[in-house]
Amino acid sequence: MVLTQERSLSPASCPAWRTLSAAAVVLCAALVMFTPLVADPDLWGHVRFGQDLWQTGQIIRADPYSYLTDGQPWINHEWLTEAIDALFFRLFGASGLIALNLAMSLSIVELLYSHLVRRGVGLVAAGVIVLLFALPLRPGVLNVRPQVITYLLFLLVLLLISAVERGRTRCVWAIAPIIALWANLHGGVLAGVGVFLLWGVIHLASAAAGERRLSVLLTRSNLVILTSMIACPLALLLNPFGLRLLTFLLRTATIPRPEIAEWKPIAITSQWGQLFFAGLLVTVSGVVFSRRKRKPALMGALICATLLPLLSARHTPLFAVAAPALAGEHLADAARRCGVGRLSAWLAARIPVRLAALALPVAALALAGAAIPRLDGIRIDPASADFPVCAVALLKKNQASGDMITEFNWGEYVIWHLGPDVKVSVDGRRETVYPDDVYRENLAFMFGAVGWNRLLARGSPQLALVDRARPAFGLMMQQPGWRLLYEDSLCGLFALEDSPLTEQLAREAQPALPCNGKGLPFP
Repeated sequence: MVLTQERSLSPASCPAWRTLSAAAVVLCAALVMFTPLVADPDLWGHVRFGQDLWQTGQIIRADPYSYLTDGQPWINHEWLTEAIDALFFRLFGASGLIALNLAMSLSIVELLYSHLVRRGVGLVAAGVIVLLFALPLRPGVLNVRPQVITYLLFLLVLLLISAVERGRTRCVWAIAPIIALWANLHGGVLAGVGVFLLWGVIHLASAAAGERRLSVLLTRSNLVILTSMIACPLALLLNPFGLRLLTFLLRTATIPRPEIAEWKPIAITSQWGQLFFAGLLVTVSGVVFSRRKRKPALMGALICATLLPLLSARHTPLFAVAAPALAGEHLADAARRCGVGRLSAWLAARIPVRLAALALPVAALALAGAAIPRLDGIRIDPASADFPVCAVALLKKNQASGDMITEFNWGEYVIWHLGPDVKVSVDGRRETVYPDDVYRENLAFMFGAVGWNRLLARGSPQLALVDRARPAFGLMMQQPGWRLLYEDSLCGLFALEDSPLTEQLAREAQPALPCNGKGLPFP
């Protein structure tokens, strides 16, 4: 059976202005969805560590920001992303970070949209599919984080293997250089290597099974794929840390982190979970009811990307880019079978060309106009993460120095404003710099677990910045030798009774700032 396209909306029959206008509408709609950007707890650290790299001219191996990491090597798997972030911040301020983040996010949308259009999906259908899966992608791109580059590069790998499945075998040569670059940008490179190797194994196994002989693996095209499958793991070693980076990533990818919400398996009760399971239902329905040929290797890659969020919620954006890339054409065909395509063609045939010529640019401009006011900064949103703005402002005003026990999510905020004069007990870098026993003691302190006060005896902390919602706050109120200097609705600042800051800070008035930073812009 020959599959019919919506005649007036098929890419081949559309004039260039309509194709460009439709793409502009999709991009502007995505721009609205992907703004405003929200400050992530690690944002301050990413920029500061990148600034250090530019200032010193080398990747810092010894950590200058924590008093508990002496002699601990720092495996900074995001060093190149942080250098880029710092460069954009130095040149353009926070606007540079916003532009960089949106450029990557919108590139994902454009690549997906162009891919579906090239695969014969109608302009309207391609736009609907891409924007539908932009919903579960959205939580992952609203923060300026190195993960965003992982989503983009993961998509590039998927598009390349999809091209190879269509006979463009030479495309596979681009994957190893991408992996080499990716290994210096973010640890999510393991997902790219994993899905590529899985695809390669299924592709070669399918070829051998189809020909019923193993000698088919020695054909030129399959040898190219085999060579690339060997080259990609080797490309991981092209980083400043060599094999240590690979062993570090494998170790950290396989340990549980029950204290971090996004590392838990995705839950259907969460907003992200509802978007994921809705997208999963649509994807399965499209693949099942599609009349297009299903490539086993691509379906294997899709299943892999679908399973990742069930292991960790933070992998949901990988599914959000994989589903339209690998199953988008099946979704469009299934929709046509259900009559949606005929309905859209019927409606399009009755819309005057002049009206369409006016409506698409106007819609794009209206969406862009709605997005522009949302680009005014990277704001602190307590619904996502709050920060001890007033407490840190007091310490900064009084030029505080010394060792301070800190909340996990606040460590890099403190580093930006007070480091390295004030050294922290922990921050969001976790295993990249903190030994396991130090990390566990910080968690025990925060949650008031057995042995919570061991952290007070490790090193020589003179200050403790504690979340009032944590059990540690009540325990510190009763801890001999410590005094509460300052508190607000978010946090309490404790100091040793004989600390030189004790009397000085006790006399200070609270700064005229929202104590949790609500609405304040980065930095």
